[in-house]
Amino acid sequence: MDIQENNQKWYSVLPLAFLVSIVPLIVYLKVVKLQGAAKVYWKGPSKSADLFSYYKMETILILSSIALLIMIIKLFKKEIEFKKNIIYIPMGIYGFFIVLSTILSEYKSISVLGFVERYEGMLILLAYICIMIAAINVLNTKKQYKVITIALLCSAIFIGIIGVLQYFGNDPFKTDFVKKLILPSKYENAKMNFYLGENVIYATMYHYNYVGSYMAMLFPFTMTLSLLIKDKKYKIPMIIVTALMFINWIGCNSRAGVIGGVFALVMMIILLRKVLIKNWKIVLGSLAVVVIIIFGMNKASDGRLVSRLSSIVSDAGDLSKAKGSYLKDVEIKDGKVYVYTSKERLSFNLVNEKIEFKDENDKKIDTKITSNGKLVFNDDRYKEYVGQVGKTYTSSGEETVLTLIKAHTHLKFALKDNEAKFINHKKQEVDLKKVEKFGFEGKEKIGSARGYIWSRSIPLLKKTMFIGNGPDTFAIFFPQDDYVGKVIAYGTDNMLVDKAHSLYLQTGINTGVISLIALLAMFLIYFVSSIKTYFKNEFNDFYSVLGLAVFLACCGYIVAGIFNDSVVSVAPVFWVLLGMGISINLKLKKQRSGRIE
Repeated sequence: MDIQENNQKWYSVLPLAFLVSIVPLIVYLKVVKLQGAAKVYWKGPSKSADLFSYYKMETILILSSIALLIMIIKLFKKEIEFKKNIIYIPMGIYGFFIVLSTILSEYKSISVLGFVERYEGMLILLAYICIMIAAINVLNTKKQYKVITIALLCSAIFIGIIGVLQYFGNDPFKTDFVKKLILPSKYENAKMNFYLGENVIYATMYHYNYVGSYMAMLFPFTMTLSLLIKDKKYKIPMIIVTALMFINWIGCNSRAGVIGGVFALVMMIILLRKVLIKNWKIVLGSLAVVVIIIFGMNKASDGRLVSRLSSIVSDAGDLSKAKGSYLKDVEIKDGKVYVYTSKERLSFNLVNEKIEFKDENDKKIDTKITSNGKLVFNDDRYKEYVGQVGKTYTSSGEETVLTLIKAHTHLKFALKDNEAKFINHKKQEVDLKKVEKFGFEGKEKIGSARGYIWSRSIPLLKKTMFIGNGPDTFAIFFPQDDYVGKVIAYGTDNMLVDKAHSLYLQTGINTGVISLIALLAMFLIYFVSSIKTYFKNEFNDFYSVLGLAVFLACCGYIVAGIFNDSVVSVAPVFWVLLGMGISINLKLKKQRSGRIE
């Protein structure tokens, strides 16, 4: 028995236990008065009514500081040893560029604390690193690991119950009792809108995508434990918890979460191949239960569940080719508007108070405008277009305005002789700037407009190869004035894109590509270490079983992160688990070398 097993108290890991249990549950209103860049770039009013992020952020900073302090005290008192691991190298590089990107950022206040209703600035990102370091070094005994596991499971059960209630139309947050719990007394009569659609689970995490990232961890985690735990008094309750996590995993409607969870399950099949073959009857029984649950949930949602799940396949198919005719771009040059689609070009301008349309060969197109202002194209090549012409008040006064419609795309233009302007959702006449984009042409709507966001985000990486723009400044540097792009992706230009919908793009743009490489290196080191540790493991001991469960949970989150952002509701759970997983792997490595009993 070495120093790591001596004088270890279970309560020394309470800050880590609270990070995985209490933080995800925090929901309380904080009204934040916006100032500076946050006020300029926020699409809402000058005050933000934050329920899900602000107090989570504060609690993470407090708990991570306490966890780090406990570790330092224990090191100073020589109650623990600092565990050596190569992962500290990329971790240090990642942390260095977080700080450097903040120092050099144009928007330091946002870089330090984070953007409105996100709050993942420098302090929180460094807190995640501290959480991982503390988890690696403070966790040493079975009792300590059990404290974290029990805390996580208790919180997950509570979140899961809320999720099931929401899915079946009994959202606790819509009740007067819960409103009194989450609203300060002076706002107790405030109206709150939690509606995200029918049969949607957002739990205590603001959005179903974040529930998806959470459940991509918790479902594989509980599934692994339910398979490998042998004691029936623990196994049966764990099976019930796993069923609850499964319902939330598929019921939250997060396709990113499903993909992350499926990857974790594939890894589980590979690493538990012998166990699954040996217990094939239990596996078949479990699959039957899964089918029954999906059937019941799909029926309760009038088919929406299966439709949502099947859209993963259809979106993947759409990546290979764009469907039909689609809008590619709009350009205004020399007073004339040019509309480019995948099939044709249409141009028009106002000439002597009449709108003149031309095709790609600059030949006039036969059109007519009815008495009520409806625009009709008499040319079969443009029969998919309709429009409306009339006098409308814009930011510049009363103007001749053309609304051009093709499919579900609406474009508005103010037209004068020798001048044309695009009209945005605020009825402002604006210029159309050339926006750099990469890929996803005709596929902008894929993945709930991730195709659009990624196509405009990837070019931003060219300017952040070394230093990022600053933590959580993505909304400021994304081309928010890409009005046409937003119309193509969302059907409206009234959309603030405040996140990259990808942990990795988010990191590369905010803290730099070098920091992204360092983050990926951290994940890769842990992944390789885990594969070596568990591929030929018999899973006959506590640490192997828990270590595998943690590894698969991390796999789910890391893959879901391709499509989802890091958020304060979920990320602390991941960073505690990552540190815990590294700690267990180190312990198992020592066991194999015969250095501890």
